[in-house]
Amino acid sequence: MSLMINAISAVGNNSSVYPLLVRDCGIEGPVKVVQNYKETAKESKRMGLHCLREKTIDEFGTSVIWMGGVSFVEFVANKFFKKKTGLNGNVNLRLLEKSKDGKSFKNLQQNIDVNIKKFAKLAPEAVQDLINVKNNADKYKKFSNKKYTAALILPMVAMGYVLPKLNYGLTNILIERDIKNGKLKSKNLSQEPIKPQKTKTNSNFTSLNSMRKSNPSFKGLGSTIAALSHTDKMAVTDGGLAVGRVYTSRGKYEKIESAFNSIGMLVLNFWTPKYIEKGLDKLTKSIFKIDTALDPKIMADKKFLYQISKNSLDLPSKEEDVLDFIDNNPKSMLAKYAKKNKIVKFLDNGVRDPREIVDTKKLFTLSKNMKDFASQAPKENSKLIAYANKAIKAKSVNIIANVAISSLLLAVALPQAQFVLRRILTGSNIAPGLVATKKKEQKNINKLG
Repeated sequence: MSLMINAISAVGNNSSVYPLLVRDCGIEGPVKVVQNYKETAKESKRMGLHCLREKTIDEFGTSVIWMGGVSFVEFVANKFFKKKTGLNGNVNLRLLEKSKDGKSFKNLQQNIDVNIKKFAKLAPEAVQDLINVKNNADKYKKFSNKKYTAALILPMVAMGYVLPKLNYGLTNILIERDIKNGKLKSKNLSQEPIKPQKTKTNSNFTSLNSMRKSNPSFKGLGSTIAALSHTDKMAVTDGGLAVGRVYTSRGKYEKIESAFNSIGMLVLNFWTPKYIEKGLDKLTKSIFKIDTALDPKIMADKKFLYQISKNSLDLPSKEEDVLDFIDNNPKSMLAKYAKKNKIVKFLDNGVRDPREIVDTKKLFTLSKNMKDFASQAPKENSKLIAYANKAIKAKSVNIIANVAISSLLLAVALPQAQFVLRRILTGSNIAPGLVATKKKEQKNINKLG
């Protein structure tokens, strides 16, 4: 039961990568690959196979880079910087922020000077990292700006430019090989009519050289990017992927399809599930009078339920108190689940890592959800357990429903809408980029006689 609850909890955490992994690799990717093959194969089975291969490489190759690209670049950059300078690249850049008047950052609870003083005896090694960074602040800021920029730009380029070019290039290589080997003949192609697009498409790859004409400045972006969570960074790279896919698309109509699909994926991946979650939780509370805002693994925690029954659950009452509460109560229920949900990072000795910035708003939301559940749950042990079990089941149903609805929108509704758009624009079921490739085939075969 515990394993099942943990799995449902992970998938239900829309601030983590797990629901994205399930939807993207487990459901959306395979379903989209099959749908795109069937759609293109309606007019040409051979082009359907090209589409199958291209879509498989696109979906799963992109997912690998999308899921791990940012973390990998940051990891490599930190290792290199540590070896070269001795400075720990894991110190959050926002600890060095200054206000407009040049004084310390207004959030004194998490300023580097405050953390050095507060954790000097509790976490001496981590504090030494802070001191080293403070003494080399300018160097560290320059490194962090470059690191965070590279961590976003490199995966964007890999997903949006390099992978599509290699993918389309492989298609051209295979087609040229078949032509040279005599596997494709004019009579074979004549059986697969090409429905003309409304404007001329271009199958040549757009060069990346035009990007060099502009020289955008990323100075000062470090602190902004440092404030983003991993999933926030994935959302940014997803936006960059959209630009890259449009930029490398083969022809006008493939560009339109790419833009339509990318925008739809961005909305359905990062915004829609959160609103579905809120809606389902609100509906459950309204109809069944059960509070399901809390994580199911917390509701299943016997110690948590025991503290509720004994009215001994201790939680902060204000957002500005949450950090001190965590620091003074590292073994509390709030600290336990702040750690498990990766809201707060702790060192091996149980002390909060002073090199990190804590999202106090997210931490206080967790505290509030725990308090709300405790206030609505009955205090009698048998009734409390029954209430918790009902809440766990209701939350589990909501999570599964959320995954099902968002996956259906991503894997079925979005592609079908894309296919409708394709037929409206081109009058064909074949992927627009492959239409241009198919025309090129015909020209090359005609030349060979």
